Amino acid sequence: MIRLNETEEIIRLIHKGFDLELLSFELDVPIEQLEEDKKRLELRQFAKESINNGKIAEAVNRLNDFVKNTDNGIIEKTMLLKLEAYANRTNISEENLQKIEEERKRLGLFSNIDKVLEELQVQIPKRKRSNIRKKEKQNMGEQPSQEEYVEEVQEETVKPDYEEIINKYKTEIESNSQNTQEKRNLLAFAYFRAGRIDEARDELMTLIEETNSYMAYRQLVHIEKVEGNFEDAKLWAYEALDKFPNSIEIREQLISIARIEKDDQEIIKQLKDIISIEPESEKNRKRLQSMIDKGER
Repeated sequence: MIRLNETEEIIRLIHKGFDLELLSFELDVPIEQLEEDKKRLELRQFAKESINNGKIAEAVNRLNDFVKNTDNGIIEKTMLLKLEAYANRTNISEENLQKIEEERKRLGLFSNIDKVLEELQVQIPKRKRSNIRKKEKQNMGEQPSQEEYVEEVQEETVKPDYEEIINKYKTEIESNSQNTQEKRNLLAFAYFRAGRIDEARDELMTLIEETNSYMAYRQLVHIEKVEGNFEDAKLWAYEALDKFPNSIEIREQLISIARIEKDDQEIIKQLKDIISIEPESEKNRKRLQSMIDKGER
């Protein structure tokens, strides 16, 4: 039961733009599981978008397959019922609504399902039937149209609120000042996503000073790279490697910067170092050989 709530929290963070590697490190969740959670979010988004791109039948089939093969697919089951109702111009039966509510309670999902769908911007809208529009027009003294069914999609757009998550983590940090490194890293990332770059930097640099946080280094490298401050990004990366010489992730960040700067020699250097750390990796040997071959052409 706890797992379902944890999954929905992770999906919400992915929707808000949190990096999978960051979540994996901070939440101690395998990256493979996070990738599955991301696919789950993408399925929900596909189902919502299918209304506008003419792929409702495909979305129904994909949701059906997921529900059949997943024990805790209550969100997807609800979307399936909503999407079928939308396609068939009907409402979900009271019996099915009651079954959904009972299953939600059985699975221990805290949040109302409609609230979950709205937060993720995947709520399936309802159609407004022609008889309702006719009545509305008659009340206004207008003549109804000749079409028997007129569709009107009603939906609210919910934008990710990074300020909300900043306040959430700040409150949690203040209420429990012990073992807050994980929350502070997430707070810094939320600052970054909210465009509060200086505050993100300050939080991360303080973390490094106080805790020597490996993830804080990685976030700083990422922020400076995204901001176009490649020299600063490299300085943080090399400082991190002085403290964490076996970090493949930091070296991969340096490779990504070198690709932007078209610095093939730096890429080759970092790949050689990665191979020395992880000699069994055939993938990296192929990457290195590809770069060497490129230089010889």
